[in-house]
Amino acid sequence: MRLLTKLTLIFSIITAQEYTWPTNTGKHLSSNFGEFRPTGFHLGLDIKTKGTVGHPVYAVYNGYISRIVTNYSGFGRALYLTLEDGQTAVYAHLSKFNSQLEELLKLEQEKNQSYITNIFLSPEKFEFERGDIIGYSGNTGFSFGPHLHFEIRNKKGQTLNPLTNGLDQADRMAPIAEEISFIPLTSESWINGNQLPQNFTLFRNKKGEYHFPDTINIFGVLGMSLKTFDKRQGANNIYQPHRIEVYIDEKLHHSLQFDRLDYNWLSTANFIKDYNNARLNLGNFIKLYRNETDPSVPIHSSSTNGILELTPGHHDIKIHVMDHLMNLRIIRGTVFIMAPFDLMVKPLGETKELVSFLIQSKNISVPIKSVVAYSFTPYGYADEKLSIQSSETLEEGKIVTILKKQINRKAIQFMAENNLGTISRPFHWLDSQNYSDYLDVNIDMDISYTDAGIYIQIQPEKIVDADFSLRLKGKYQYETISLNQIQPSVFLTKPLSPILFEEVDQIEAILNGPIERQIRFDFPYTVVQPGSSITAISEDGLFSIRTKNNSISRSSLIWIEAVNKYAPVKKGNHLSRVYQLQPFQQPLLNPINIAIRYSSKYKDRNKLHLYFYDQKEGWSFIQTENNNERQVLTGEIKQLDAITIIEDVVPPIIKSIHPGHNGKYPSLELSTFKIKIDDLLSGFDPSESSFELILDDQSLIYAYQPKLKTISYELDRPLLIGEHSLQFTVKDRAGNKASQTVKFKVY
Repeated sequence: MRLLTKLTLIFSIITAQEYTWPTNTGKHLSSNFGEFRPTGFHLGLDIKTKGTVGHPVYAVYNGYISRIVTNYSGFGRALYLTLEDGQTAVYAHLSKFNSQLEELLKLEQEKNQSYITNIFLSPEKFEFERGDIIGYSGNTGFSFGPHLHFEIRNKKGQTLNPLTNGLDQADRMAPIAEEISFIPLTSESWINGNQLPQNFTLFRNKKGEYHFPDTINIFGVLGMSLKTFDKRQGANNIYQPHRIEVYIDEKLHHSLQFDRLDYNWLSTANFIKDYNNARLNLGNFIKLYRNETDPSVPIHSSSTNGILELTPGHHDIKIHVMDHLMNLRIIRGTVFIMAPFDLMVKPLGETKELVSFLIQSKNISVPIKSVVAYSFTPYGYADEKLSIQSSETLEEGKIVTILKKQINRKAIQFMAENNLGTISRPFHWLDSQNYSDYLDVNIDMDISYTDAGIYIQIQPEKIVDADFSLRLKGKYQYETISLNQIQPSVFLTKPLSPILFEEVDQIEAILNGPIERQIRFDFPYTVVQPGSSITAISEDGLFSIRTKNNSISRSSLIWIEAVNKYAPVKKGNHLSRVYQLQPFQQPLLNPINIAIRYSSKYKDRNKLHLYFYDQKEGWSFIQTENNNERQVLTGEIKQLDAITIIEDVVPPIIKSIHPGHNGKYPSLELSTFKIKIDDLLSGFDPSESSFELILDDQSLIYAYQPKLKTISYELDRPLLIGEHSLQFTVKDRAGNKASQTVKFKVY
């Protein structure tokens, strides 16, 4: 199977049309095909241009220019070259076009009095041969620096990986692997005695292969994801691997390949990457499985889904990670399939320095091989891994000794591995004199989401001596749910189906001791299912969510938390509570609508807008509609973030204008107007409605670079000698304006 795959890939590379490299600045990339971006996938190559603009870009094959685009927010200046083989090459972020194309562009812009164009051309108008210069590299549009964004599209408009569809690039380095994650997918899934997703660091041997840190004990239905990236010699950048194959016991189990994508599939990127790990800031993991409800994208193999549901015993896992030239990295590991067992722990006695414990299997007779122990403070905080001073195996179990000073006033978590390789569920021990009174301690409840379902977590503020359980209560429902003690003060349900909560309006935490204690929690959660639209409202009644029929791909709960701890709003007037939309690890397939009602005292203020919190950019503007009569702001979001209302009343900043006020310039040396601007909060909409540039009472057709926040205008002929006036006006998204007029002389 491996040989067949290799031969197939070689054949596809040999038979692909060979194209000329589109630049003369080397074959170095800052980004490759399929990389994960906040907005989806990267659908082409970003080719480095030595940090500068103005380098020629070439026709990669014979063809004709079929489309010319200029804008502010996307590709900037872009050309579409339809090739003789039926594919289309796209060149984006250009500074200039070929002189004939520039002439056509200028006529079109002057005709429409707009920089924004989208020109479609007939085949015979602008024909080019392989190697002809069609334009020059730049930094226009939504570009983070000088480079050429290059795409190959098929006849359907889908983007293809250029490095496997015509372009060649030398590469001797194999991809790198860092971590592997195992993800429970059902209520009976276990990983090393735990039902939560777990990440494991991979270790590299002298041969360059990566290995699991140890045999991993799993049970039930699970998925895997891999933190991996590609490298190339001579570059510090990291890239997306091209292909990944998963083998179970030397048989191909699943594969995925980044070779064909579509702009209509951008929102599906959050279902290809491990969205849970990404939202927890644990890195970019690629999912090695596909849920039945995930959107169908031709990255994963269509004949397999990659889900693990293995027979009891040991199984070898091998993962191949390849770049476009099949440089291969191998990851190996072993999993042992067996359900976890329960422990019994009894203190046997103590000396001045040591305490002895008898560790026994509760429900199986397989001898215990090893024991680990961890200490926790009376408030439930993890303290340290304890050193086992001695260990003795007896017929009835294993006796271990621990230093008394390490466990004084501490709770101890024990876990064990038996001779088969099965990991136990954790067992927790605490001297009874150190327990808090379960009748008085405060109890918190949290709900979280994974691919397996909904988890409910109950956590007392201190460690108590009581058994915990839950009751789900509704008008026609009364159901008891057991809890697993995963830490001394943390109790967790198994993954629960969201459908279980459809009629629930209250959750009770039950503390079972000599006296039963009940703590009731309201249930402000709403069940949402694919194909349906629901409205969820915050407990204070001021915030609402409205999902669309296609917002989610699988059943879930959705809820709104008014939070007290949040990133400070340092700019603008903060005029509402901060609401965190949950579950924040739930990917959305399509946007949802949100609304916040504001106080009547702000009714006459017209610069209120919704903002979401971005971890890199801070509080970020949401396009907002203000229904002043109802005192409601509405907007649309693409992921479940923190939302609030901020008023922006500060005008934009005009940092510099060239030519300068009262400046004097030789006629032949003044060729460009350049204006640098900034805004402290709402920012600028990348459209012509945000800016106005007037020279001597005549409006100019200017360019705008949103990342550099720069307005520029290229003079096509020298200005007349004498005095001139340049007037500039800028408006931010909140409607605040700033204007400046400079007068200068040309001689």
